[in-house]
Amino acid sequence: MYVSMTGFGRAARECEWGTAVLELSSVNHRYQDITVRLPREMYSLEPWFHQKLRGVFRRGKVQLRAEVTWAASTLAVSINREVLMKYYQELYMIRNALGSNQDILLEPLLALPGVQDSSGSAESGWKDRLEILESLLGDAVTDWNRMRMTEGAHLREAIGAHLDELERSVKEIADVWPGERESAFEAMKERIAGAVKASGTSIDESRMITEAVIIADRWDIAEELSRLSSHIDKFRGIGLAPEPEGRKLDFIAQEMNREANTINSKVSSSRIRWITVEAKTAIERIREQVQNLE
Repeated sequence: MYVSMTGFGRAARECEWGTAVLELSSVNHRYQDITVRLPREMYSLEPWFHQKLRGVFRRGKVQLRAEVTWAASTLAVSINREVLMKYYQELYMIRNALGSNQDILLEPLLALPGVQDSSGSAESGWKDRLEILESLLGDAVTDWNRMRMTEGAHLREAIGAHLDELERSVKEIADVWPGERESAFEAMKERIAGAVKASGTSIDESRMITEAVIIADRWDIAEELSRLSSHIDKFRGIGLAPEPEGRKLDFIAQEMNREANTINSKVSSSRIRWITVEAKTAIERIREQVQNLE
């Protein structure tokens, strides 16, 4: 499956405690990286969001951003009259004991511990709201994945074209190689014979051919061509898997590049070297596109 690491998703929900908006955005990253940005009243939920997000993607840099417009009833706090009266009575007794006639103001007393009851405020009550948040997060993830799948389809098309180009290059090298190998072999025999003649020594022709064959085996590229074809087939097969496998595709692209480099280092044929350059260009384009896949 081809799924892009780049995407954006958004979901909003109106509830009795306010209006919540979740936004998901993501970019390329080698590993799984999560950033959660929440309003102050939701700080306690950061680990919860991290846990939920870890299970919905494999790699990429994902940022979740939450915004909440709180309902007035949620922001309001109630006053604990018993606690307030207790503070007032204590201050009243202290004032009399000091012989003071200064008025006792109620506003400063509201900041004392226990006077304001925030049990129904925005910072509490999240246990009862998690079901709504989970549903909202699911909607945002669905929207986010929809965009990533669309972009993944475009990447599949682009990578497929580069794979076809690479496959044509491999086939062309395989078709050209037998003739180039024969020419290189005959040229090697002539160089060996010339070197022997120049040295004034003699060598049995069968021995010379044997030595030439041993040397030729060292620069034979049949195995590299076979592995390249196998890598191409494996790449296409992994792309059809039901789960995103960007990391595996990245590894196979590196192996394809390794085989192309080996071919280029073994052969001296200018024609094959040029075809190999085209193959390496196709591989490099594949690697660039794979970096965008989850």
